[in-house]
Amino acid sequence: VAHTVVAGLEHPWAVAFLPDGRYLISERPGRLRLATADGRLLTPIAGLPPIASSGQGGLLDVVLDSDFARNRMLYFCFSEPGSGAGQGKNGTALARARLSDDGLRLEGLQVIFSQRPKIASRLHFGCRIVERRVGGQSDGTLFLTLGERFTEKDQAQNLQSHLGKIVRVTKDGRVPPDNPFVGRADAWPEIWSLGHRNVQGATLAPDGTLWIHEHGPQGGDEVNRPAPGKNYGWPVITYGENYGG
Repeated sequence: VAHTVVAGLEHPWAVAFLPDGRYLISERPGRLRLATADGRLLTPIAGLPPIASSGQGGLLDVVLDSDFARNRMLYFCFSEPGSGAGQGKNGTALARARLSDDGLRLEGLQVIFSQRPKIASRLHFGCRIVERRVGGQSDGTLFLTLGERFTEKDQAQNLQSHLGKIVRVTKDGRVPPDNPFVGRADAWPEIWSLGHRNVQGATLAPDGTLWIHEHGPQGGDEVNRPAPGKNYGWPVITYGENYGG
């Protein structure tokens, strides 16, 4: 039997459970909501950055820091609008902020990663966040999944593009020195793995292994365990059929 826990949401995308029994819910149009343990939906939380909400883009994943009970930090990813020469384009971005003590607003907002290049597309943002743990303890880094934006699928094989990649950064946006492409002139150092299409599911196994699932083309969905530096093939290899043949 299904039970309605919270009603009145518009395209909820992610849920993050707070230690006190309440939970955060991201709504794709660009709202972050706090719900009480008994299902009451509170006023949207203030302090989000500008969000390019169209198509598959908007406010997407939200996760709590592993030490949230002490520091009240959270991370979220969203479709970030371009500016200047990038006007009309967008890309996946990762931000961090502190949830105020009263739960009404975000404080100290910082965008710690922005996908390059920005693309004029409403599709394939990826946008799932996982805090990495080694030996059961956080190592201070985050995985972020990045779609290849559909029209730019060939860039999933380009190591000087973030499209179609999983990246790994520290909680303040720096490059971890043990990332697989650090020191290579032909590759961007944030990249963890490549050849992905649109990864929108990600989690850690109990042993700390990253597992993902990604939307392939027709019949080509995949479950993978992204190892550092490995190429997962898209669009050179797929077990589906690309739209249009």
